[in-house]
Amino acid sequence: MSNDDDRYEIDSAGNRVLIGLSAEETLEFIQLDEAISDSRPLPGVSHDECMRMEDRRWLELYEKHEAARRPFLTGSKTRH
Repeated sequence: MSNDDDRYEIDSAGNRVLIGLSAEETLEFIQLDEAISDSRPLPGVSHDECMRMEDRRWLELYEKHEAARRPFLTGSKTRH
């Protein structure tokens, strides 16, 4: 992603969120992104199980964000 600011908008509560995600989903995405980068498994879960679970949820949130972001990239909507 080219410019980090292009990924965010301000929600109705005034929170800076990833376009297309709620404040809770934005926080979850950031935490998953860091966890996947660190490759630290959750306690009581094997490394392989943990990564598959985290990767799947990260991808789900990423795809939701990218789908909502497309109109902004094509210029059909204004940035917030």
